[in-house]
Amino acid sequence: MPIHHTLISRKINRRQMLSTLGTGFGLLGLSRLMADTRSPFDPREPHFPAKAKNVIFLFLNGGWSQVDTFDPKPALE
Repeated sequence: MPIHHTLISRKINRRQMLSTLGTGFGLLGLSRLMADTRSPFDPREPHFPAKAKNVIFLFLNGGWSQVDTFDPKPALE
């Protein structure tokens, strides 16, 4: 089977070749990520069993900063 003369006469440099190949590998990775049916935001199993029964969540909008609440204790040194 003869090779078409435009394929032989078309020369690409190393940068163009790496760019073309890199795009192909990136799309290959993207297709693998898109094939996964789980969302990255879906809950997963914990690494360790839970010990806490209750949680106290404090949201202090406009609260003191950690710099203002720093209390040095020279007696401990």
